[in-house]
Amino acid sequence: MSDVGTERRRLTLSQDEFGVLGSLVVRRNGRSVPVTAAKHRIVLATLLLDANRSVPATDLIRRVWGETPPDRAAQTLPVYVMRLRRALGEPPLIHTTPTGYRIDLPPGALDLHRFEEAAEEGAKLAAADDLVAAARAYERALECWHGAPLADVPSESLHETEAPGLAEQRLRVTSELVDVKLRLGRCDEVIADLRRLTAQHPLRERFWSQLMVALYRVDRQADALDAYRQASTALARELGVDPSDSLRAVHHAILTGDPALQQPAASTWAPVSQLPAPVGNFVGRGAELTRVKGLLTRGTATVVVCGSPGVGKTAFAISVGHAVRDRYPDGQLYVNLRGHSTSPPLPTSAVLARFLRAMGVRADHIPVDTEELVRAYRARLRGRRVLITLDNAASVDQVLPLLPGDPGCSVLVTSRNELRLKATTVRLDVLRGDEAWKLLARSLGSEAAVTQFDALGELARLCGYLPLALRIALGNLVGSSHVDVASYVEELRGGDRLAALAVDNDDTAAVRRAFDLSYAALTPDAARLFRLAGLLPGPDFSVFGAAALLDASEDVARGLLEDLASAHLVQRVGADRFGLHDLLHDYAADRAGAAGEDLDAARRRLFDWYLRTAVEVGDVLYPELGVSGPPRLGPEEARAWLAAERPSVLAATEHCAAHGPLPMAWRLIDAVGGYFGSHGHHVEFVHAIDAALGAARAAGDHDAETLMLVWLAAEHRNLGDPRAAQRYLRSARPSGRAAWLHAGLDGVVHLELGELASALAVFERMMALSEEAWAGPHVRIGALAGLGAVRMMRGEPAVARALLAEGLELARAAAGVNLEAACASLLGRCHAAAGEHARGVELLRHALAAWHRTGARHARAEAMAHLAAALCLGGEHAEALRAAQRSLALVQELGGSPRIESEVHNSLGLVLRHLGKPARAVAAHLRALELATSSDFRYGVVRSHVHLVHALATDGRRAEAVRHARVAHDLATRSGFTDCASAATTALSTLT
Repeated sequence: MSDVGTERRRLTLSQDEFGVLGSLVVRRNGRSVPVTAAKHRIVLATLLLDANRSVPATDLIRRVWGETPPDRAAQTLPVYVMRLRRALGEPPLIHTTPTGYRIDLPPGALDLHRFEEAAEEGAKLAAADDLVAAARAYERALECWHGAPLADVPSESLHETEAPGLAEQRLRVTSELVDVKLRLGRCDEVIADLRRLTAQHPLRERFWSQLMVALYRVDRQADALDAYRQASTALARELGVDPSDSLRAVHHAILTGDPALQQPAASTWAPVSQLPAPVGNFVGRGAELTRVKGLLTRGTATVVVCGSPGVGKTAFAISVGHAVRDRYPDGQLYVNLRGHSTSPPLPTSAVLARFLRAMGVRADHIPVDTEELVRAYRARLRGRRVLITLDNAASVDQVLPLLPGDPGCSVLVTSRNELRLKATTVRLDVLRGDEAWKLLARSLGSEAAVTQFDALGELARLCGYLPLALRIALGNLVGSSHVDVASYVEELRGGDRLAALAVDNDDTAAVRRAFDLSYAALTPDAARLFRLAGLLPGPDFSVFGAAALLDASEDVARGLLEDLASAHLVQRVGADRFGLHDLLHDYAADRAGAAGEDLDAARRRLFDWYLRTAVEVGDVLYPELGVSGPPRLGPEEARAWLAAERPSVLAATEHCAAHGPLPMAWRLIDAVGGYFGSHGHHVEFVHAIDAALGAARAAGDHDAETLMLVWLAAEHRNLGDPRAAQRYLRSARPSGRAAWLHAGLDGVVHLELGELASALAVFERMMALSEEAWAGPHVRIGALAGLGAVRMMRGEPAVARALLAEGLELARAAAGVNLEAACASLLGRCHAAAGEHARGVELLRHALAAWHRTGARHARAEAMAHLAAALCLGGEHAEALRAAQRSLALVQELGGSPRIESEVHNSLGLVLRHLGKPARAVAAHLRALELATSSDFRYGVVRSHVHLVHALATDGRRAEAVRHARVAHDLATRSGFTDCASAATTALSTLT
């Protein structure tokens, strides 16, 4: 900012100054103005929060008297305003408007405006990498604050609705200032502030993350890790949740010394580090480590590390990965392919989708077809230096699609087999005797190493010098008050004699002897749980899943799992979650078969628990799909369960589709479909639906087949391919409950393709279905929402409002939260289009709140875009811009469908045009047009052309505006979009 500008600002502030960012501040012409009456302070604060904009009298009355004002409130309010005018003096600042009152302030007079202006300047400077200036701007913004917002304004309404948003803005800017200071290397400076912020806001993970990074960068790694522990404790105590993926990623990066933590990356590529933490007490393999590290550091290579089960291939690969990670600055990808596990191997499509998400590719840009996935994966890696570790591969076919096409990337594969790849093969054998002895001695301590030297050597020999067997043996020894290795050796010698005879020729014999001894030491109940864990289809499991297997309480299962973890027979993989090494998984399954367990009954209990809980979760988040009973979970618990159990539910689906019971496969899909459809796991979900569809066809269940085809159609619609969705819908034969789901989706697809007559017919058929005996209220609500959308697009606002208002009331009565949100969103758009902006904003905010509860973030992004448009048309341009920017950030984070992103860009363009930035508005509408065209979103195409007409005309590009108006009129007329056709006709007459 220039010196002249600064001086002008200083002069302005010395004359008139108002403040809401703390106690109320009122200064006129350089003197303080006392406003002592409580209700006068509320009126003034409300006007200041919307300075230079009209505030309806009804809003002022609600702020002053709450939801039940006295009868004479409307007559009393003008008296309060008159007294305020008198107190503020000349020239007058408060003016009467047709609907209420407005306070007009000069630039810079209100601390909130100064704060917002400086914060916006800081964000622009930070984006341009002018970090020193950005820090000054952010500091100037925060200097505007002098306490809690509206601290001495006694309005319950203001403190419930406005103060939290102001406080949130302050914390956001504080966080952005810390980011800038971290980028400047001013880590020491921010640590004290972050200590205070994390104490005041212990549930804000962003501050914990910044504190951890700052501590790490000043060589205080232990303090950084302790900060993570404090954050974990706070989240568990207050919310009962684990740290988020992003906070865990920072923790992992600190543990592994990730170079990326030293300074943030300058490019748009976000380096990914998926390598697990190094295995503790890694010994030996000197020659092999040197060879493989040499191959991966001198250039790029493909290396296959092969060896027998339990020989330590994974530990070796992870150690190599961490040793060479600085040579691969763009990231390290890692996946366990589960090639030799009793769990289903990871499908290639699921691995590629997982890698693409990790590399920052949005969900809607991740294709479903495997060949397209491979192309997208290789394109993303082009020009990068990434190390890809493919652990536990079974075959060449598993590996080939995961090889990068770019010579800058390297691949490290582990397998029990010598894979026929164009690669360097390194075979791992068992440890040498001295290396095995060292592994045992390091773990048991120096005293045991000295006093039981020979016994350690004999233990190593009996374990076949195999790392997994050695670590299992250590699980039985470490932690004992007195480590008696010799006695343990005698027990091991007295084990399975037949297995002992096979030592020389069977690499797994030593492992089995160690397993046998650990298993024999278990209590009967712990041994039973271990056996049943061999039946689990997924990569890990929860305490609750273990309880279902056992038919026992959670407390009993938790205690037994602690025993198994202490014996190193299961591994902790998160709070209340556990996993098994694939050899232990096989061993447990063998033991279960040999013990005569009723395995089918145990599996049935587990799958019934998955289904029962999934249905309960659906009752909470997606009641429109059918409620089975009163919900026992809250929305947060429901979403957390789905996030944690997603891989296991999908694995159970595929297991049931392959091995039975077949109906469980499609019932699980139906129970979790709403979640997967709205949370971006499209590739994995499509794979599971295909499996369930095969099960339905194998069982000859036509209703289940239709249901699975509907879910496939929904997924392809979510991925921005409505034509593919339509093909699936046409191949279905709907009846019963599936009929209304089929009709609802069919109507929506017709709408998005601009086929209004077909959509109208489908929704009318759906309305007829609502009269059937089996139909719940949601069928009629869905039909009303669809018919309202058709009428809205056909330019019949009065009819649309009536239909949607009826749907909204029915949805509220039926607790159909998603349909309620859909009706409220559409109705809000109708009111906004009719010029009833306040009502439109109210309804759209109601829709946002409802979708926040269910976690439907794509729907929230779309509703937020329409909220931005309604705010803009109502003159709330600054708030509209914030809403549009939040919507765009959300849709780009999620990878929302092209249809939704098209709506977002059109709203952003509308706001930019009203803010006097027509060139930027044109760019936004052109992007909207591109997205709508690519996804066959006909209504979005027409709307984009109409918006372009106004933006181009405002930018002085008259000829281009006329061209777009003619295109819009032609397309709208042919499609029946009467409202858009009328807008185009009006624009043409004005322009020509």
